[in-house]
Amino acid sequence: MVAVVYAVVYVKHRYSNDDSELDYRNAYGQYGLEFLIGCVIFLWIVPYGILVIVPLVLMLSTISPAGRASWKQFGKIRAYAAVCMVVVLLMGGFVPTSEPKSPEEWGEPLFTENPNAPIYPAGKQYTWLMLPDEGGLNVEIVQSLTIRSSHQFSKFSLASSTLTIADVFNMQQTRMDQAIKLLDEQIVFSIDPNEMKLIPIEDKSSHIFQTNSGNHELDIRLYDLRSLTLSSDPNGVKVGEVFCAAKGSWGGELDLLVIVRPLGHTGISQDKYAESLTGQWIDAD
Repeated sequence: MVAVVYAVVYVKHRYSNDDSELDYRNAYGQYGLEFLIGCVIFLWIVPYGILVIVPLVLMLSTISPAGRASWKQFGKIRAYAAVCMVVVLLMGGFVPTSEPKSPEEWGEPLFTENPNAPIYPAGKQYTWLMLPDEGGLNVEIVQSLTIRSSHQFSKFSLASSTLTIADVFNMQQTRMDQAIKLLDEQIVFSIDPNEMKLIPIEDKSSHIFQTNSGNHELDIRLYDLRSLTLSSDPNGVKVGEVFCAAKGSWGGELDLLVIVRPLGHTGISQDKYAESLTGQWIDAD
């Protein structure tokens, strides 16, 4: 990030009419180098990362008269710094991730990749089809994902911030196509993956899971899975529920568990947080 800012300023200076020597500190403007280094450090500490850091720094730098005067003198360089910071972080979203969690109890995944998944941000996805021994509607499509986060390196609030961003931009829809196709094969009526809608269910944002390794508090989300083709209602008719649990790690990687259950599954009313499967997923190496 620091190198990109210097390179931009260096190239601009070299092809300008200014014959003066470019000092490395002048390349970043007044306190610019300290600003960049501070931002890198804060990305490993501050929850929500760049979403909080850039607005906060810009606000603080324009409050005082001295800060506003400094902006007039070094405004372009600071703009380069802010833009380069965002660009470099966004490019970091393409960095490959580690393998998703894969509990031994679940056996080999049915799929180890998802052709419908977006290329950005980078991620890997395993999918299992859990069929009940006694038959019936207690079918579960389970997905374990590892996704790259590009807005922060800290694990503090990484799960909640990433899930919030996914909700705002509806990023989870494309990754659900594979699970919806599997669900379509297991239920009696036909559903179209292209005509499905996820509607958030009002519920708590986190839950404590008790596992063999102790208690773990994870961020969670619940969604109604609705088919738009089976009803004239603009919100569709409910055909199932989706449970999601997330756990962030240092460096900006998010482990995600997604469980899709059809309407009529006993777990929707009796075990809506899928305690057993989530516990196995948490304890997986």
